[in-house]
Amino acid sequence: MFRFTARLLCIVASFLIIVAGCFFYNNNRTVPKPSQEEFKSSLEKSIQWIVANKAQILTKKNSVLWWMLGESAKLTGDQRLQQIVDTYIEELPVSSPWQYFFNPNSLAPLRDEMLTQLPDYNILFLYGLSCDKGLAQLEITQKQLKANFCNEYHPISPACVTHQLMGVRFMQRRDCGDQGKNEILMSQLQEQIENQLIWDPRILDVYIQRVLMLVESGVPQRIKPIWLRNVIDAQNKDGGWDGFHPLIPLGEKRSFGLGKKFFTIARPKSTLHATAQGVFLMSILTSQKDHVSP
Repeated sequence: MFRFTARLLCIVASFLIIVAGCFFYNNNRTVPKPSQEEFKSSLEKSIQWIVANKAQILTKKNSVLWWMLGESAKLTGDQRLQQIVDTYIEELPVSSPWQYFFNPNSLAPLRDEMLTQLPDYNILFLYGLSCDKGLAQLEITQKQLKANFCNEYHPISPACVTHQLMGVRFMQRRDCGDQGKNEILMSQLQEQIENQLIWDPRILDVYIQRVLMLVESGVPQRIKPIWLRNVIDAQNKDGGWDGFHPLIPLGEKRSFGLGKKFFTIARPKSTLHATAQGVFLMSILTSQKDHVSP
């Protein structure tokens, strides 16, 4: 019995190693660069998804996603996007701290009890958006200005490093803190994100976020063409993206695949969280002449 169990475990382990090797190869293989036409087509389909789902997505109050859509509208000049973003901003309370995403001169209070309930990265976002001296002095803000923050405090969070880099980018835009240190930290985080893309082949919304942050932070040369190809191929037929990586179709549009909690059974369903990042990524790519390494 012991020998049988040991052999079975060896077979399972060997199978998993082979599968992991295939995933790694497929995620890092050499492919041609996607064309500008492909980026433009992907962008148009994603904007059409935003427009078609306007009523539903306006109920989503994640302001960083709306900031991404606003930046996309600025880059592309797309009035459809701009009108929807304007509607969201008009409905945002004047006293909301998320006003700083859209109005750097906002007077919204930043020291009420609500801030203590926010995730760590939101505190960094608000500091970067406002340059508020009180937020700058918070211990959690200072911790996030170190390259080892995610490994030490959120080692299993797949989006921690990208969130941290977003916060640093807001700081750079508003000239918050020591810009020399910000530049060094940004470079360290970019390297971590590149390694995550190499070793984590799950094409979820965090995969899009990683590619987006390398492009947005000015190092498109770190991006392999296959990663962009994966993002384009992961776009759903309705034009949006989701947080599910299907592997084996099971019928009734369901598939066995990879989700945030490893293996799961689900139906691909486009979400604002993934699609807003896809729109922003494609907006940047369609506005740049060169976007990936050879």
